Amino acid sequence: MGPDHGRTLSPSGLAEGLRLQEILIPMWASRKKILVLSFAVAVVVLGVSFLLPVYYKSTAVLLPETDKGKLGVMGQFAGIASLAGIDVAGGDISALYPVISTSEAVLGRVIERNYTTQRYPNPVNLIEYFDPGEDTPSRNYDAVLKIVRELLETRYDGKTQVVTLRLEMREPQLAADVLNALVAELDRFIREERTTGASEQARWIGARLVEVETELRSAEDSLMEFRERNRRVIDSPELLLRQARFERDVTLKSAIFIELKKQYELAKIEEIKNVSVVNVLDYARPPVKKERPKRAKNAALAFFAAFVASAIYVGFAPQYSGRIREFLARVRGASPSALKSG
Repeated sequence: MGPDHGRTLSPSGLAEGLRLQEILIPMWASRKKILVLSFAVAVVVLGVSFLLPVYYKSTAVLLPETDKGKLGVMGQFAGIASLAGIDVAGGDISALYPVISTSEAVLGRVIERNYTTQRYPNPVNLIEYFDPGEDTPSRNYDAVLKIVRELLETRYDGKTQVVTLRLEMREPQLAADVLNALVAELDRFIREERTTGASEQARWIGARLVEVETELRSAEDSLMEFRERNRRVIDSPELLLRQARFERDVTLKSAIFIELKKQYELAKIEEIKNVSVVNVLDYARPPVKKERPKRAKNAALAFFAAFVASAIYVGFAPQYSGRIREFLARVRGASPSALKSG
């Protein structure tokens, strides 16, 4: 006789086994109905997926800008970004690309550009393409601006400082064209801001340069006048001290003048320089596969959800259907006052 012979199940274990059988037996008996229902739900979801609009996603990748000569006065954006809580490591302006890309200053020009589409025979802008149907042009513009922001995805990798832009559109070629237009407008915006900053810097330096030049000439005249009046200063400590002060003043004013002159020339070069600032690693290309709807995935999830829900219903409904009917009967036969008291 084995060591387990004669072992008896406890009442609680026997009850659990019976309850499990009461759940599994109806499930097994209704397995065909469960499968048919799950398949029908999956077919319906698949059919609905075919009615949903198809979207294609195009991607562009931007590299960080490390050439300080290209950035010029754009380094001031790093300080502004730090006030907004954005860490721009090493003055890298690419950390601001996601913010600038979604701004109206960039998207406004993207929206107003004309694009070749499959829907219209002639090139149209995005307001005409989306046709929001608002009663005023300004509301149409605001509606399209909101749509484009919802379709645009921006991501900044803090480790590599690489910026990824993704845009969804109904047409693959249009998605690539609009995203490339956005990259071009982003570069234009940064170049214009750099040029504007350089112009303001050159204007300020030019004004200061005139003041310093006047001060330098005054200091040189004072030194020359002192030397003409005092041909021999070697024997007078007081005269030597005064001469040293005049010479130090001229030296200081000369150093300031030379530095300002150099900065002024650099600012003037920066003002007329027209170099692309945004480094594009991958330009947007028309996507081959659609992004959504994911019909097969949606159908599979619908089949699984319907299978689990119907199996649970078949397994537990026989045990609780009587209680539910009894509860509903009580609710229907009870008066409002009795319900409140209960």
